[in-house]
Amino acid sequence: MAENTDVLVIGAGTAGNAAARVLARAGRRVVIAEPDRVGGTCLWRGCMPKKALYHAAAVVRGATRAEQFGVSLGPARVDWPAVLAWKWHAQETYAGDQDGILESLGIERIKASARFIGADEVAVGDRRMRAEHIIVSTGATPVMLDVPGSHLADTSEGALRYPTLPASLCIIGGGYIALEFAGIYASFGTKVTVLSRGSELLAPFDRDCVGIAQTALESLGVTFVTSAALQALDGVPGDVTVSYKAGDASLSLKAERVLSAIGRRPAYDGLDLAVAGVTLDAHGNAILDSSLRSANPRIYVVGDAAAREQHTPVANVHGRAVAQSILGGRPIVPDTAGIPFTCFTVPELAQTGLTAEAAARAGVDVEVHSTTFEYLGAAIISDVRHGLVKIIAEKESGVVVGAHVAGERASDLIYPLALAVRTRRTLAEVRATVGVHPAFSESVNWASF
Repeated sequence: MAENTDVLVIGAGTAGNAAARVLARAGRRVVIAEPDRVGGTCLWRGCMPKKALYHAAAVVRGATRAEQFGVSLGPARVDWPAVLAWKWHAQETYAGDQDGILESLGIERIKASARFIGADEVAVGDRRMRAEHIIVSTGATPVMLDVPGSHLADTSEGALRYPTLPASLCIIGGGYIALEFAGIYASFGTKVTVLSRGSELLAPFDRDCVGIAQTALESLGVTFVTSAALQALDGVPGDVTVSYKAGDASLSLKAERVLSAIGRRPAYDGLDLAVAGVTLDAHGNAILDSSLRSANPRIYVVGDAAAREQHTPVANVHGRAVAQSILGGRPIVPDTAGIPFTCFTVPELAQTGLTAEAAARAGVDVEVHSTTFEYLGAAIISDVRHGLVKIIAEKESGVVVGAHVAGERASDLIYPLALAVRTRRTLAEVRATVGVHPAFSESVNWASF
């Protein structure tokens, strides 16, 4: 016999946890099916461990520049096992007792995989659960290479825990994951080559900001090959030959490690969504309405599994919005306006809202205001003057519709600009809000003039 519950959440990542906690606090009986550790990709295989490596890499870069500021440290030495230990410490500290948090809210966690066996019924391990509402929050998995020898390529999860620091690394891809790992490993002294199928790196970002990052990464020794078509991988782990075409030329390079960073797809494997009446599009993504409800109105798909913006803040918004839809009995559209995104490469790149090009495509007449870090006091003091703040505003009203930052602390500087986009503040209001001197926040104010 099937057991009944109000809500079944499949997957205990960011979106699933957010929905479950809101619903449980409202008195709904919630069951979570999660065969792995609670916390999902961000906590265990993405944001947190990668940012911990990023910070360690930044410490290395800082140590190599210490003498410039009158401090003698000697040559930097990377203790790779200790770096990995720090990564684990950071993510475990942040995670805390995830299972305990669920238990304290009265949420039952079943440590097993889930599979639909009906429109409202799911097999979870050796149990059968029937729910009034079901939330699919299974996250996403890396897209695998489709060339001979693809088994020789690592995924981002593998690159977070290489047992030894690779002497050379070839990264296939030109997006977030590719440029973040390029900055991390190049800082540790790895010879990094990035092969990108596209002609542009980090396509969603402002072109001037991307140019700053590319220049900085090249100064760390990263080699970029764009418009490159991967042909094959050959060899053995630790000694891989990467064959590719660039134009009409057939070329190859050697690398100790190869990282596939060509994208992520929703993790639907084994769910049997068709049995539940969830329809997929031509790309294999669940077809959802604006409230993230599938063709089966009982079933919502959230977070990375929804195949929208695959970012932790978006997943949080998805989870909370779906919970409110269930509690209120009417669909709530997740409000992701102004959510800022950051690529933790070298330097950081951050953005919110529209690029100038996107505004033009949308028919929005805009003006662009910007400033560099060249004469910024904080940047001069720390000698990190390769930076840019760019603000996009409606020409007639002055309302800020987008902003882009490249440089030191971009992930922090984007916040007030995201607030401006979300609350439709104007350039005049940003201009009137003076930044701290000498601090990087001054650049936001300067860019408004």
